[in-house]
Amino acid sequence: MPSRLPSELAPLFRPSRLMRAFALALLPLALAACNGGGDGDDDDQALPPVAETPAPQPETPAPGPETPPRNTAYLQAKPGDVIRVRIEELRPTQAAIGYDQIFYKLGRWQGDFERATWAADPALQLDYLNRTVGKKFDDYCEDMGGTERAQEFQSIAEARAARLDQPDTFTCLDAPGTHAANLKTVVVGWDGNLYLTDGHHTFSSLREIFDGGATLPVWVKVDANYSDLATAAAFWQRMVDERRAWLRDGQNQPITVDQLPTRLGLPSAQEPGGMQEDRYRSLVYFTRDIAYSNGNLPEFAEFLWGDWLRRQVSAGQLPDLAQYKMQAPATPAEILAVSTLNKSLQPTGANDSYAAAVRDASLRMTALNATDIVFEDRDAASLGRIALEPDADSGSPTKDARDTLEDLPRNDVKTSDGTPRGAGKLWFAVNYRTCGKPAAGTCWGW
Repeated sequence: MPSRLPSELAPLFRPSRLMRAFALALLPLALAACNGGGDGDDDDQALPPVAETPAPQPETPAPGPETPPRNTAYLQAKPGDVIRVRIEELRPTQAAIGYDQIFYKLGRWQGDFERATWAADPALQLDYLNRTVGKKFDDYCEDMGGTERAQEFQSIAEARAARLDQPDTFTCLDAPGTHAANLKTVVVGWDGNLYLTDGHHTFSSLREIFDGGATLPVWVKVDANYSDLATAAAFWQRMVDERRAWLRDGQNQPITVDQLPTRLGLPSAQEPGGMQEDRYRSLVYFTRDIAYSNGNLPEFAEFLWGDWLRRQVSAGQLPDLAQYKMQAPATPAEILAVSTLNKSLQPTGANDSYAAAVRDASLRMTALNATDIVFEDRDAASLGRIALEPDADSGSPTKDARDTLEDLPRNDVKTSDGTPRGAGKLWFAVNYRTCGKPAAGTCWGW
């Protein structure tokens, strides 16, 4: 049979199409005839609906962790750069500070302009104010890399007018940042923020003083820039590996980086955040120049000494701080009772005062050999330990250490003639903790 073209085949399909159409038209009548004669239970039931399969929808990806916006201000900072910042920009790398070190600063920096002790003699009153209020500006200038004030206050009015937050009211001997070796140090973090590795006590004190605060300008030196690290985990691992963070709380218990405080300074009902108190960190501060020297120490050296002292307590080699009268309900007189070492380095004076706690801790620290380990691979020599020697002459490190211990609780009035003198660090710290800034009619004693 010869093949045919498609156009020739078309008539062959027309009858079948017509038949299909006719059959479809008769289908409802046939169904009706079948259902009409039945009397079953499901006469009136409709055919079950056909389930529709929904069209596939694109999956929404699970949200990933949010990346905080980077602080771009310091991304280009290089090691050694000196930068001007606000205190509120500095992030802590430790959880705790020694509150009594802060209280010493706050007690000393706030001389009482209305004090009656030397009111009749303006020269003596000005001397007292230069030793107290003036010390605040000396400390600020030194810590900002400007050594000290250009000159002491020349009048009481000048002392009244001077404020840290008004830089035109005082002058440092050198411009801030001139002496970079004096500056506190920061690391630029993975997020571009500044992480403080030295200066938590300095900047906490400045944050707390009435003419300082969170926005006070300060100068710091960049020690490293790790903003090239991709994650917070990588950044903190490097900080820990390089011993640029102290991850212990005020009780010397381990913490995570998430438990670090968000700001410097003391806790406050008016502001969230703030740093915890480590009492052993305070104790070690007052052993400075008695048991150890402060020059060129590794980061967090005082915390390493504090950890060692706690272990001495646990081993029964040193009394617990609870055995001493260091805070209320003890009176300031009890807390400040004199405790000393005689020439042969035997303890004398009070045995339960704050100074006694300093004396006893110092004796344990100075008894170490230079190569004795204090913490991990840090030995006593690397942490500044002072070797005390019996019967040492005047001008020796031992005699200076004994004098420093004896002066810790002394007041600011010479017993010989009633003129002002430099008071001891403990005297300022204990009185401030007990009754706030210096004022008449309080525990300060005037």
